[in-house]
This record gives sequence, C-alpha cells and structure tokens, in this order.
Amino acid sequence: ITGSGATATGQLEFADAGGGTFVQTGRTVISGGNPSGVDINNCFSSTYDTYMIVIDKVEQTVDSAVISCRLRDSGGSVTASNYRYANRIFDDDGNTQSKDANSPDSKFDITNDSDDSSNNAGFNGIMYVHRPHSSSEMTRMNTFSSFFDNTANDIRIGIAACVYENPETHTGIGFNISSGGIRDGGSFTVYGIAYS
Repeated sequence: ITGSGATATGQLEFADAGGGTFVQTGRTVISGGNPSGVDINNCFSSTYDTYMIVIDKVEQTVDSAVISCRLRDSGGSVTASNYRYANRIFDDDGNTQSKDANSPDSKFDITNDSDDSSNNAGFNGIMYVHRPHSSSEMTRMNTFSSFFDNTANDIRIGIAACVYENPETHTGIGFNISSGGIRDGGSFTVYGIAYS
C-alpha cells in the first residue's frame, strides 16, 4: 500500500488493489487549561461502518491516572454499565498487566498507571470503532497504544478490545482522566474509512 498524501478536504487516499479513502470526520486539539475530559461530537454517522481515531500526545498532569473513554449520543456521554473490555499491557521488562472488565463497566479504561511527564509525548495510539452508528449492532472498539509507566522508567504497549453490550446509535466519543487533567496541545483525530 502506498499513500498519496492528504488532500485539501482532509482525505488520506491509499493506492491499493481495491482503493479506499480515510475521510476526516472530527478533530479536537486539547485546549482550555488542561481539561479533565475531551469530547469529539458528531464524528460518527451512517456514512461509514468503521472509524479510526489517531490519539497523539495525550499527556496527563498527575502521576498514576487512568485514561478512559465513553461513547456519546445526542444526550452526551453514554455512562450505562455496558462496556465489557480486555486490555493487556506489556512493558519493556517483559512484564504483563491487565486492565479488564469481565462484568460490564460504565467506561472503557485504555491505560493503567501512566506517567505525568511533559516531555515523553504521553499516551499515543490508534483506536478503531466498528459500527458505532448502527442501532441494531453492538459497537466494538479496538486499541493499540503506547505510554510510560508512572515512574517514566518503562515504556508500555497496550492492546485492548471493548464491546458496548447494547445495540444503539452513537454519534461521538469522549476521553477522560481519573484525576488531574489532560495537558493542552494533544489531539484526537477521527477518520471514517470509505471502502471502494
């Protein structure tokens, strides 16, 4: 696959055997004095089945906080206890940790005790959201991410999957932190994947 670059409309086009386009449907750059949460509204619609979210330089202001996400609808964040997830976290010493919810939770935790440094780029990753706008299917989320532990000694890799166990329409997504704030300057960018 070879990329042909970004177009003026915010599309990233791929030249492969089947074709395909990533179309930007939402973007939030963190601002406002290190908020405790960031929302991306109206980024999901019936136009696309699958979305990709690029998470860039999400830094926290306190040590050992947890970054989580919730889907959103026209009423705001969806806080019902329907998020069932498995999250495996590996570090550079070969240790493995888990952050799981085998009984549905009210949110999807995508990190564990991460670092508050302002010079290591914080939390970075890719999230895929499958069929968020479908009222007849459960929304599925998959993430691949990296961040430092709370001592900034170990780089961690997180691989996670979450299902929202109630078929309903979701129009956006929000990211929150368990304590402190998320430093200004990071970003969340949402792309719909157009198949051709």
